[in-house]
Amino acid sequence: MPVDESLPSLLYRYWFWAWMFADMSRARDAYQRAAAWRHNVAQRRYLATYMRRWLVLCALNFAVGGVLEKPLALTVPAAVFYTNFCLAVCVLAFAFIGWLFLGQPADRGAPLR
Repeated sequence: MPVDESLPSLLYRYWFWAWMFADMSRARDAYQRAAAWRHNVAQRRYLATYMRRWLVLCALNFAVGGVLEKPLALTVPAAVFYTNFCLAVCVLAFAFIGWLFLGQPADRGAPLR
């Protein structure tokens, strides 16, 4: 079965999750906003998979940085992996906050606009 998507598109879909969620700012009325919220809450379950991927990436970058820094005394390449680790931690934190936010009830007393 041939795949119609390009490799960069597949890689983007593998590492980033924005393509799965509806943009609530484009909703024209309260009904569309509620439908977008329900869709996003339903897609929340997939964020755990993305967080696992980024957690593995964090661990690998930190481990490679540690091996390069201590036993091999290669500080500049280690700094590259430590920088990648820091960026991956930021992405992981962003996903976790989104996962927590989507776990909250839709009506928290604020009116829908």
